[in-house]
Amino acid sequence: MAAVQSGVLQSSSTMKLAPKRRYSQNFLTDQKIALKIVASLSIDEHDVVVEIGPGKGALTRWLCASETYRVLAVDVDERSLAFVAHQDWFDTDRIKLINNDILSLSMTDIALQFPGKRIKVIGNIPYSITSSILFWLFDQRRSITSAVIMMQREVARRCAGKPGSKDYGILSVAAWFAARTELLFHVNAGSFFPKPEVTSSVVRFTMRASDPGWASFDDFMNFTRAAFGQRRKVMSNTLNSWLHQHGITDEILSGEVNGISLKMARTEQLTPEQILSLYQTLIGASMGRGRQPDKG
Repeated sequence: MAAVQSGVLQSSSTMKLAPKRRYSQNFLTDQKIALKIVASLSIDEHDVVVEIGPGKGALTRWLCASETYRVLAVDVDERSLAFVAHQDWFDTDRIKLINNDILSLSMTDIALQFPGKRIKVIGNIPYSITSSILFWLFDQRRSITSAVIMMQREVARRCAGKPGSKDYGILSVAAWFAARTELLFHVNAGSFFPKPEVTSSVVRFTMRASDPGWASFDDFMNFTRAAFGQRRKVMSNTLNSWLHQHGITDEILSGEVNGISLKMARTEQLTPEQILSLYQTLIGASMGRGRQPDKG
């Protein structure tokens, strides 16, 4: 984790910061929206806030004005960190600038640096890597208390998608597994420079204190991806390859599993709880068990 000293940045950077397509940068310019986003994280002195991509500091300035214990501003773009370090609101005692890719950081490692503090995450994330950042966030769920993330509206709706809706899918189930998900509000394109071609939305994730089942998140998501692979087909077809890979015979397809007929049901009709229960039963069957595998 590369920390950047603000003094070095100030001596080697200018005050201008033009958005770069390479980084998919759309800088938030509406300060009222920025303040509303920061307020949605409910920050106090017990919190360490990790900001994903501070850009020109629209959120960072309000993080500095909050009661947060520390702000860790993470950006792959050194110019952004230099720009933030020049601002008159920059708090050298409470902000640490980190020149790194957020996807390479471990929130567990960060939590160990701040014992007794809650780790929260905030960011206006690049549209081009939204999915990667969200799954990184879900992977880090045990070290994070909550997160407020701005993303494109279509992805936000998928995070909060309900069974039977067109927005419901893999991301909906992943978000459910990791957190309680709330779509808070939308932000129009005029609040950014340059203006994106889509409307943005702000989503709050309140991480679960424990996982909803004994399943491995990665293994469960592999199952979920297979189950949603062909949305219009029944589960006996979408799961056929997955079942054979796990040594589960075709006999299981002829009856019901947890009250679900795989020859009749489509994945989009099932709740996340039902999908998880189905996975745990099937993976238990593949190991010759009907319940949780041994942990020893």
